[in-house]
Amino acid sequence: MFINAYRTMDRLWQKTEKFLIVFILSAMTLVTFFYTMFNNLYVPFYGLGGWFVDTAAGDFFDAIGDFIMDTATAFNWANEFTAICFAWLIFFCMSYGVRVGGHLGVDALIKMFNTRTRRILAFIGLTACLLYGGIMLYASLEWVHTFYKYGTLTNGLDRFGIARWHVTIIVPIGFALFIIRYLEIGYRLITGQQYDLGLANEAKDAVEELAVHNQSDHHTDLVTEKK
Repeated sequence: MFINAYRTMDRLWQKTEKFLIVFILSAMTLVTFFYTMFNNLYVPFYGLGGWFVDTAAGDFFDAIGDFIMDTATAFNWANEFTAICFAWLIFFCMSYGVRVGGHLGVDALIKMFNTRTRRILAFIGLTACLLYGGIMLYASLEWVHTFYKYGTLTNGLDRFGIARWHVTIIVPIGFALFIIRYLEIGYRLITGQQYDLGLANEAKDAVEELAVHNQSDHHTDLVTEKK
């Protein structure tokens, strides 16, 4: 019953995880787009104002240029917002990468051992990952608590009342999710559902990519010969 409830919650979290990743990427893109646009759009209006200097049209174009420049100045928080979004994306994707096997794993040598040895090595790697995650989780909680205790504000988003701990809270959250995902791997190792950490095999991917490339070149050569 517990396993079924956990799987249901996990499926719900996976959907939430994907939504948050897409949302963060979209927010980064939109804010960067508008900030870049406003920082460059006032130039042609000032140019038009210079062409029609001392006229009503010139004043009109200068007024538009002033408005756009003021808007760009009001967007000076965009750089910090983008940096924060990027940090949140990293810590969300850290556990996401563990779940989908997206992290790179140099395990070409491990693949040469038998199943029992691979499981032992996987448990050693799992222990190291859990130890690392536990240390970083504890340290990040202390770090966030310090920001919370002193009420430190952000440099650019303080105008919105965003404190530093609001931003850095993602670090312990990310490492907590990181630990949960590796505990899931530990469960699958114990139950015999897998025999390694399930990380991305870049050596195998490279060989498969090379094989596909060679096959494509061979097909192209055959088509050329027929012509």
